[in-house]
Amino acid sequence: MRIRHKFSRVSRLAGTEHGLTLVEMLVALTITGILAAALTSLLVGQSRFYDRTDDQLGAEQVAQATFDLFSTEVRMVGRGDLLVAKPDSVSFRFNIVRAIVCDSTGADEATLYVMDRTLNANVTGLFVGIAASDPYEDAFEFEDTWNPTPTATGAGPKADCVASGAPATAPNSDYMRISGWGARFTDGVPERGALVRGYGRLTYRWAPSTFFASRTALWRGTQELVGPFTNTAAFSYVMSDGSVRSNVGMGSPLDSVVAVRLTATATGEGNNPYGVSRPMAFDVPFRN
Repeated sequence: MRIRHKFSRVSRLAGTEHGLTLVEMLVALTITGILAAALTSLLVGQSRFYDRTDDQLGAEQVAQATFDLFSTEVRMVGRGDLLVAKPDSVSFRFNIVRAIVCDSTGADEATLYVMDRTLNANVTGLFVGIAASDPYEDAFEFEDTWNPTPTATGAGPKADCVASGAPATAPNSDYMRISGWGARFTDGVPERGALVRGYGRLTYRWAPSTFFASRTALWRGTQELVGPFTNTAAFSYVMSDGSVRSNVGMGSPLDSVVAVRLTATATGEGNNPYGVSRPMAFDVPFRN
């Protein structure tokens, strides 16, 4: 009787232990699915937020870079330097060297001290020319096709310039003599203290981007400078009377331009699925 009682107790205890039922498994799977869906939705939302924010930052950076790069050189444009003023391009004379006339050492010869040079200017489609102004004046006479060969460089011209007050510490290559002024300039040889510029032609233009399909980029000569922009990007020109023109003809109207207005819309990269855009419009005044 005792033995049967023990087995009966064990049997009753075993009958109280069981696994998950089908209903419980379905409930667990449903809860897991809901949590997984919520987590997936959160991750997708965060990814989209990151992508959109990244595109917004990219568009902001494009806008800022455009202003910085474009305005740095355009602000140096002086009276008479503007050559082309169209909606898709602006061209101007760009200094490669600037020099001071130390002395007129011959009937048609001037000795120059080169104050500064622009290395790797990337000036394309260039004509090389020389411009000269009288001392204390900002009006230049231009000779757009003259690229003279110095008649002398080094110690001789340097001695003449140092005697006239030029620094003796500059390298010999910064001193030169140039002849042939009389056949090129109305006033002949520029006088002592005159500013002489050697320049090329620099063009900024809106053109299709090679990096961003169906977008526009700002080009500096043959170099794609910054993008992407929508295809509405354009230049316009602020005149001395306050009016704004989209196209300025050759001749005296070019001298009346006082600033370039850049209007463009920077966008997100790639297909820009979130439609990110950063409109921008700013005026860059000329030095004159």
